[in-house]
Amino acid sequence: MTTTTTTTHERILARLRGPDDHVERLVALGVEHMLERPIAELVDPAALARALSEGLRASARSDEFERWVAQRVEQALGRADQLQGTLGDKLPITLLDPLQKALARPYRPDRDLVEALLDHPSTRAIVREVLQANLLEFAKRMRSMVPEVARPTPGGGGFASKLAGMAKGVAAAVGSELEKQLEPKVEGFVDDILGVAVRMMIDRVSSDEFAPEFAKWRVDVLLALLDHPLDRLIAERHKYPSADFAADVAAILRALASWRGLGEGIESVVGELLAEHGQQSAREFLDGSGLELAWRPTLEAAVVVQAREWVGSEAFSNWLRVLVED
Repeated sequence: MTTTTTTTHERILARLRGPDDHVERLVALGVEHMLERPIAELVDPAALARALSEGLRASARSDEFERWVAQRVEQALGRADQLQGTLGDKLPITLLDPLQKALARPYRPDRDLVEALLDHPSTRAIVREVLQANLLEFAKRMRSMVPEVARPTPGGGGFASKLAGMAKGVAAAVGSELEKQLEPKVEGFVDDILGVAVRMMIDRVSSDEFAPEFAKWRVDVLLALLDHPLDRLIAERHKYPSADFAADVAAILRALASWRGLGEGIESVVGELLAEHGQQSAREFLDGSGLELAWRPTLEAAVVVQAREWVGSEAFSNWLRVLVED
């Protein structure tokens, strides 16, 4: 290495590592360049699709992927286990009012959508069980409301007393027999009206009249969740162990990775987004959002910190030395 090369290398390092703002200006130039370029020039749909699909397939092939996911989930949930109080205690009080207003807005879902969500054999099985149980309970309560025949008086052995005892026994036997016959009749009745009940439920949920009640229900759910103890909410996570979650994620990922059209699908989605916004620069896309003004100083400051650490490293010095060599 010549003396001139050494001097150039040391001079550049000294200026980059010194108090002047060379690194800051370099970072600002880089951010400005990114903001001014059309988005389509920043993203190559084919390259991005290839990188994402190859990354998914690499994870799917990894023997350690399930263990990696399980460990990360367990670590995150382990931190959650330390939380105390209620969910409302963690929510900023200023957020509650706009949340309630958003949830309370009237919304009437499309009837076909509601039917697709609700009208299934599993839904009908639940409705059938609820109707049968309640109708049978109602019948039992009605039976209990029928006055019992007067009990025989102690020591009474007259004809009236014996007749009353016989009547009570007959009534009990008849009631028991009616109860046995009632259950299959209730089951038959429920089967007959089950379709009507499900359709009524669908009509109700998708009706304009129900929209205010549905809005109130959403707000009630929010308030109930906010008031619910966090330890009970967190305890629910033990019903879905981390190992099972990791196994399910891995299975889904492997199924996705085996899809031959994965790369083409990603490229198509990215291409559609670029067709809509690709000719805009990042600055034009962000215009009106306030994000550039709010985030750019913070972003540049964070990048400068990392850039100065990198410039100060031995690896950067060695790279620069090779660069300036003749």
